[in-house]
Amino acid sequence: EDDNLVGYEIPKDKIIEADATDIGADTQSSTRLKIKLSKAKGVDNSGFCNTAADAMIQRFAVVDLDEESENIDKNRPLLTLLNIVTAPAGSLLKQIGMLLSRLDNLSQVLVWSQSEVQSAQQACSIDFIELPRVNLSFRAKRVEKIDGSVEHRLYSNDNDGLYIATSNKARGIMEKLLGSIDHFIVLQNEDNDLFVLIPGCALPRRLHVDGSHLSVQVLLDRRNQEWINNMGEIRCYLYPVHSSKSFLITPSLASSMYLMVMYFITGTYQEVYKM
Repeated sequence: EDDNLVGYEIPKDKIIEADATDIGADTQSSTRLKIKLSKAKGVDNSGFCNTAADAMIQRFAVVDLDEESENIDKNRPLLTLLNIVTAPAGSLLKQIGMLLSRLDNLSQVLVWSQSEVQSAQQACSIDFIELPRVNLSFRAKRVEKIDGSVEHRLYSNDNDGLYIATSNKARGIMEKLLGSIDHFIVLQNEDNDLFVLIPGCALPRRLHVDGSHLSVQVLLDRRNQEWINNMGEIRCYLYPVHSSKSFLITPSLASSMYLMVMYFITGTYQEVYKM
């Protein structure tokens, strides 16, 4: 027996029926985590379990929820979790992690690879990204353009046809429109229409330095469970950018209210007045 761990998925809607013991009664597919520990050399003499170790975390799909069964679903890929924190500075993984940290803490940004990973230093592809707290996910796609060049994009699984815009020009346009609001990413479509994605489950608070003036510095409380629970299923707001690139379109009352609060709390009162 080793120190490796197995994580079982908790069913979202577990239905208990009278004859649930029948063979084949539970056919809902699920996923599992396998955590393989690689202990560092040396002996821990402290007696407090301080031995260092690396962990390889892999997720695979099974065809049912029976914990005693390991009937792997071969139609779904094996995924290995990549560590953004230990990624080399300037690497693609580090850049993606820093970008998506605008939406949530890095502990809530899960980057998965379909590569066959053998060691922690191995170069891997980035294939799937999840942000579970804000209910977002992205998939990597290789796109061949008309001029023959190849571009690797991260497409949103929640907003059809939109992918993450990485150009400095698109980011610059949004920074002019949003001012001091910086917890957002820019999406675009094939027609180069721009969209702003802002997580709404981050509770904005003013940073009070002293009582001599009204601070416009903002702290984002991303772990306030009461605020998150009140958000419901929709955890992010998508704002289309007008073709003139001069203002955002607010598609709902909730998205309009959140943007107005952010303008107000950052001291952009002229934008509050416009709304």
